Amino acid sequence: MSDRSDVVPTLRDLLESHRGLRIPDTHAGELDRSISWVHTTELRDPSRYLHGGELVCTVGISLQTEQDCAAFVDSLTRAGAAGLCFGVGDVHDSVPAALITAAGKAGLPVLIAPPNVPFSSVSRYVADFQVGGEIAVARATNSLMPELLSSQRRRESVRQLLDRAGEVLSGYLLLDPDGTAEDSGTTIAVDGLGTLTWVGSGDPPETAVLELIARFAQAAQGDRDIESALTRERVGQLLSLIERRMLLPDALNQLVDWAGLSAPELTCSAWPAGAGAVLSMAFPDALVGDAPEVCLVIEAGSHAQASHELSLPSGHAAAGPPAELGAAITQARIALDLAQQHGGSIGPDQLSTFDSLLEGLPLNRLAPFKNQLIDPLERLDSERGTQHVRTLRTFLATNGSLIDTARELFLHTNTVRHRLGRIHEITGRNPMSFEDQAAFAIGLRASDRARRMPGRPD
Repeated sequence: MSDRSDVVPTLRDLLESHRGLRIPDTHAGELDRSISWVHTTELRDPSRYLHGGELVCTVGISLQTEQDCAAFVDSLTRAGAAGLCFGVGDVHDSVPAALITAAGKAGLPVLIAPPNVPFSSVSRYVADFQVGGEIAVARATNSLMPELLSSQRRRESVRQLLDRAGEVLSGYLLLDPDGTAEDSGTTIAVDGLGTLTWVGSGDPPETAVLELIARFAQAAQGDRDIESALTRERVGQLLSLIERRMLLPDALNQLVDWAGLSAPELTCSAWPAGAGAVLSMAFPDALVGDAPEVCLVIEAGSHAQASHELSLPSGHAAAGPPAELGAAITQARIALDLAQQHGGSIGPDQLSTFDSLLEGLPLNRLAPFKNQLIDPLERLDSERGTQHVRTLRTFLATNGSLIDTARELFLHTNTVRHRLGRIHEITGRNPMSFEDQAAFAIGLRASDRARRMPGRPD
């Protein structure tokens, strides 16, 4: 897969990539203009939000008269917009003739998007061009990680691990002990194992993906020592007992041979289950424990080692004395739950949030909010095809702004106000009230958590 992070698409690229997108019959704009980004708006004059080169998308809520169209085109031209993408079928059945005329005079290219070409797909196409390599790595990593972790938990051989990875990538990974890495993008050197080569008919994975596989292959090769694996499991069991207050942290000194336990402060981090062998290599001076459903890393000192290179979600607790290790483990687990939802690494500075507070509460404490406020709306949406829950989510996400909610959902503000009124009637709680907004937010989080639980329908 080639790196296209320094390439931007043109209007012609976009037009050719999206079946359904078209240009007006009297089009006179330049289609080879580059698109820096995509901006969706329903403002009559969005120029203050543009920096030049944007493809501006609109369904024309504010474009009702000839003067509106002329002012809109003038604002885009002054801001240096690359072009205009007009969505038909929601507000206008066709592009207003005045808009096409004004755009033609200004030399502003116009694309027409029918209902089956949502603006989100246009944005995604441009984003893939802008950060194509990063997106490819993220997608491949998300697909690979469960298989790599499963292989580690099963203590499979290096060959079995590579076969799993190759199946996900629709190719084959060849490990040559005597090979030499080539500068071809398909081969990398693996310390102690030789070279890892990807073979396949399609585009090769990004180098970062091959490096991730190589790291797990090294861990699989080095983890043939059963004693090391058993030690990590024993440590994980002891740390779980400490978290549940069934064992005092002081007892670790007698049960575990690790010099770091005498440090004045310890830092705890939580990682996905099955990553113990990889983490032992990444943090050779740390205490690593394979606990049920999670892998825990205890480090001496007040600052955790860098973890972004591991491409694994992780949660980190604040440093504290050994006596508070149980609370630190709980904090790290909560941070890991958030990291697994949002990706990346979550530290203690990110735990003083509404999300982290709710993640730390048992689901049964949140159930009344879900049962009384969200479930009735979801049932009504399912039975009648309405969108009360989506409207509520958007309203809360825009900090209770009727105008922003209407813009996001391409609705009139009166329609949004009517839906919120119906939510008030159905639930007895007013979405316009700050206190009730908090209750609705808790209900939505509880609903999302329940949906993520194993065995629940998505």
